[in-house]
Amino acid sequence: MNRIFRTRQPRDWWNTVALGVVIMVAFLLIWLIAHSSGSTGATETNPAASTTSNASAPPTSASAAGTTEENVPIALSNAAEYGENVYDYAKANDWKNADVKLAALRDAVNKVRTDVKNQSEAVDLLVGDVTVLDRAITPRDRQSTMREANQLTLDVANMTTVYKLIVPVEVTKLDYYGRELEVWAQAQDANKLQATAREMRQTWDSLRPTIEAHSIAEARKFDALVARVESAKTDADYAHVATLVLDEVDNLEKLFN
Repeated sequence: MNRIFRTRQPRDWWNTVALGVVIMVAFLLIWLIAHSSGSTGATETNPAASTTSNASAPPTSASAAGTTEENVPIALSNAAEYGENVYDYAKANDWKNADVKLAALRDAVNKVRTDVKNQSEAVDLLVGDVTVLDRAITPRDRQSTMREANQLTLDVANMTTVYKLIVPVEVTKLDYYGRELEVWAQAQDANKLQATAREMRQTWDSLRPTIEAHSIAEARKFDALVARVESAKTDADYAHVATLVLDEVDNLEKLFN
């Protein structure tokens, strides 16, 4: 009886130990599997987070991506100059010279189609501008001719932004807004005048730091002119300050020449 008891006791002890080892191994395997799943989940989550981050990142602007170190093509510069010439001659009711400059403008735009690459839509827009301008000049429509000629100068300015510029394009746009004030003061269109004042303010605010770096005095002078545009009440007020703006834009251009 005692012998049988002594024989079974070691076996029960070893069975207990073995069972404990099995349980420990089972728990260890479960822990390893759980840990491995968690790491895999983290690994799978991180790429998703990275993808989301990349998707939410702002894309590179088309103008920035297309900017080159090339100078503005001569044909494009000529188109801007001739468009402004047509504006000035129409303003002075000098239709003979307006016709001459329109012909020169048409030739320049034809060359733009050859010289300007990767801007086919903008070139088509420019060609359309010339067509509309021609229709305004033919009946000697002063108001329409000034308006369309000025629009053409803006479209040219937008095309130049991909090139290496000596004078910031914002200066050119301030010149455009000065002429817009003349056009809409003549047309007595208060809504257009107020819209032009707002756009001029936005353009000037973006340009001011650059001008201040060249001349604090010129920056303060133009800042005061923009304030006068914003406070203008009558068509005569706008027309008067438009002349001052156009004269001062010439001084801004000189800062870069």
